[in-house]
Amino acid sequence: MVTPLTRALSGGALRWAIALVVLAFCGWLIWRHTDDLGGAIRSVSWWRFALSGLLAVIGTVLIERTWAALLHGFGVRPPTRETASMFYVSQLGKYVPGSVWPVLAQMQFGARWGISRSVMFAANLLLLGIVTGSGIIVGALLLPWTSADGLAHYWWLLLLLPPLAVALHPRTIPALLNRGLRKLGREPLPGPPSYVALLGSAGWMTLGWLVLGLHVAVLLSAFGAVTPARIAASIGSIALGWAAGIAFIPAPAGAGIRDGIITLTLTPLIGATEAVTVALASRGLLLLADVVLAAISAVSARSSDRDRATSE
Repeated sequence: MVTPLTRALSGGALRWAIALVVLAFCGWLIWRHTDDLGGAIRSVSWWRFALSGLLAVIGTVLIERTWAALLHGFGVRPPTRETASMFYVSQLGKYVPGSVWPVLAQMQFGARWGISRSVMFAANLLLLGIVTGSGIIVGALLLPWTSADGLAHYWWLLLLLPPLAVALHPRTIPALLNRGLRKLGREPLPGPPSYVALLGSAGWMTLGWLVLGLHVAVLLSAFGAVTPARIAASIGSIALGWAAGIAFIPAPAGAGIRDGIITLTLTPLIGATEAVTVALASRGLLLLADVVLAAISAVSARSSDRDRATSE
């Protein structure tokens, strides 16, 4: 039952409370890495930094579209503006240690539309599964071919493809979640998401990896010509790094994990110092993209709430 108190907590009040707390934390992170970002801008040039930042924003939007497609697969279709606002604001929680904060925030926000917590949890679990699984798959398909000895370094990724195919089957995660819900005495999910929705979400995420890889490739171009192998390394490294960062729950937003994988992948191509510069610049730009999108969507949602209240 959605009470006025629940609606208030799941709507603007909770959204703004989470935004203020996590924005303060993100502000501290930006301040902490000011020197690194300044050095990265000087190394790669401002126009590359700006173009890469734009691609970081677009890539983040594509991840939101992946999540929205999963919600649609469960028959949940909240207004697009409110869906984006809920996603971007809650995603700031990933910068707090632990990967569960965005999931918990979105479960609370779902009460705004009367969506059960089990459905919101399932959508977020599927999102984590698709991002992690597709990231490993993209890395496995691209990284072995990025250099002459790439296969010798990344052959083990190919061994992960069969079990990932099983894990990402449309019935796997909902079935496991329903089993857990039954053991807890909770109502199971109304039904698994449609195949069309899952294919759509996978398509959005694949496009997301392409754009995020180009975001890295633009930074990489400051240290030599952009070749097909370097583009493949850019896409594969951020996809695999992102997946590994999610799997390592204690790290906020995969801090250190994603950067390390990008650095290790790019070092043979451009050198260690340059690879670290690219990794740090990428992290800073993705952080800025999250903060900007959260701020814009929160203001937009606030305006929408005010317009709705005026019309009522």
